[in-house]
Amino acid sequence: MPKPDPQYVSLSLGKAGVRTLVTLLDQAYGHLGVHVASVTVAGAVVPGTNFDPDDIAEHYWRLHTQPRQRWEREILHAG
Repeated sequence: MPKPDPQYVSLSLGKAGVRTLVTLLDQAYGHLGVHVASVTVAGAVVPGTNFDPDDIAEHYWRLHTQPRQRWEREILHAG
């Protein structure tokens, strides 16, 4: 759910909550060196497709290894 969609109200609300949680945790703990981020996958995770789990895992690794001055809080894997 990269953006709110009236066809998926409950999923849209959940993703909005995750984004808010990431922002609040970053505000509360970012200055202590805690990197808070989310990865949104805009499709079904299936090996051998544009939503291959190995490709998605690369986003998590990139977040993990980012230098502090380049921290991202949200990644969208749109395939």
